Amino acid sequence: CVCDVMKYAKVTKIKKEFQDGTKDLYALIIDNPCMKKDFPKKVNRSYFCDGNILDKKQVATHNDKLIIGLLYDAKYCQPSDLRKIYSNKITGRFCPIRNGTPINELSSGMGDIFIKLAR
Repeated sequence: CVCDVMKYAKVTKIKKEFQDGTKDLYALIIDNPCMKKDFPKKVNRSYFCDGNILDKKQVATHNDKLIIGLLYDAKYCQPSDLRKIYSNKITGRFCPIRNGTPINELSSGMGDIFIKLAR
């Protein structure tokens, strides 16, 4: 759910090597979930983790954080962009409700699993 990503993920600039040179990319990241005592049961922990550290052979990382996505053509939001986000029927109306719901009351499937992994 976009609401969950907005609440739990952060954006950071990373450098990535390609055949034609180094590029700056903007990555969506979450903290290392491998140290969680309540790691989500519906997630294959051995895929993400090697003990308490992220398994860099299996997942993309940056500074010991899990990369969950890349933003294409990213930019900083201007005030007009933020107004669009806040007035959108999903991000403006639905996200405050979802993000204010206690985790034990959520029942939306994959979004709930993501929250348990990312919080």
